[in-house]
Amino acid sequence: MITVHQIGRTFVKATRFTNPETVEVLASGIRGDRDFFLLESSGAPISSNNHGTFFPLMFDYDFGSDALKLSLPDGRIVEGPAAGNGTSFAFDYYGMRNILVTPVDGPWEDILSSFAARPIRLVRCVATGSGIDILPITLVTTASIRRLEREIGGTVDPRRFRASFVLNNEVEHEEDGWRDRTLRVGKALLKVRTPVPRCVIPGFNPGEGARDLNVLRTLTRYREKVIHPDGLLPGYATPGFAVYAQVIEPGIVRVGDTVEALMG
Repeated sequence: MITVHQIGRTFVKATRFTNPETVEVLASGIRGDRDFFLLESSGAPISSNNHGTFFPLMFDYDFGSDALKLSLPDGRIVEGPAAGNGTSFAFDYYGMRNILVTPVDGPWEDILSSFAARPIRLVRCVATGSGIDILPITLVTTASIRRLEREIGGTVDPRRFRASFVLNNEVEHEEDGWRDRTLRVGKALLKVRTPVPRCVIPGFNPGEGARDLNVLRTLTRYREKVIHPDGLLPGYATPGFAVYAQVIEPGIVRVGDTVEALMG
């Protein structure tokens, strides 16, 4: 039996990946996931090579009060508004699309800039779910993680892959064969699309942010290169690990929920 082993979400992209026990899956993905961005002074999002710098920052968001809470590695906690300031602009997301965002006022720019030692500002996506990379959901199985651990010769924290759902499963890379099939995950219905081409981010320690494992090099040894779906970034091909999925029916998903693989 396949079950939900771990759920993943980050309210602010490029910051600490957290593991809630229960989430609401919307048509656009897990509610709140990647609804906020950190932008450089140039207006560009934080590059993949620099994500690790911000992994020690843990944001929490309160849906009721529309407020953010930031836990810093030195123990400080900063709370402030999450609402946009009423203005908006779009930035180019790596040539794939433009994302419309609104700046978030409050203590964030000072705190984030001080932490990073360069100007950083916090913005919020105008449309929830628009901050996802490619498709709203990613899935990986515990058996695939175990295979990677054997290949790399050590423990691999599933949070390195920042997946929406880590599924308890005994067949390594079985998710590769779920392409175009539907999965009932808790109350949500998902359709699996294609493998996820990996970048350098899994090489960062998910807590401290330091580069401590060459995951991409290891995957290159035993995994085939794949491309993004729907013609996005057609020149980008790297080893595939985990799979993308889209939401067919929204619903609540909890750790421990059963997962049923249906026909396409």
